[in-house]
Amino acid sequence: MLEGDLYQYLAAVFALLFFISLYFNFRFFKTIKRHNENDNALIRSAYFNPVSDLPNRANIELVLSEQIERALRHNQTFLITVIKIMNYHDVKIRSKELADEFMYEASNRLLSSIRDEDIVGHITDDGFIIVFNEYLDEKNYHIIIDRIKVAFSEKPHINTKYHIEYNLSIGYSKYPNDGTDAKLLIDRATRNALK
Repeated sequence: MLEGDLYQYLAAVFALLFFISLYFNFRFFKTIKRHNENDNALIRSAYFNPVSDLPNRANIELVLSEQIERALRHNQTFLITVIKIMNYHDVKIRSKELADEFMYEASNRLLSSIRDEDIVGHITDDGFIIVFNEYLDEKNYHIIIDRIKVAFSEKPHINTKYHIEYNLSIGYSKYPNDGTDAKLLIDRATRNALK
């Protein structure tokens, strides 16, 4: 084999190895990207409601635990409110898709009714929670609740042949009077909403 032929042969081998390396690196990066996307999807499904994309109960319990620590440090109280959509299951009987639209619109109405510093979560199929900032006065709490009632007084803007309106029940609990941990506060507010 001539020296020139040897160089051509080696160049071809190196080029082939380079392209093989590129191919496997590309596949490796695609696999990593897919794993990262799957991890992100798992995290979203673990901590966010799939219908409204709001924090779910597990997420809200973490938020509440942090809120309790802050309130304890600053010797403050705070309120949480549970809003149950009492006719959600009646809507769901008609159509799951209709029920999802119904709740998605409900989440948007809640978000537009509260202050920026407060947090809304979608904790059950038919229930939302609002975690109010610890510096909310009770007199101002009633202003927000009135805004929520007004926001839900209009029928939903959903394209359907059924006559549907929002039927709300609202309950609240106060830290530390009604509980000193997240679960107890949520359960107490939920019970008050169902009275």
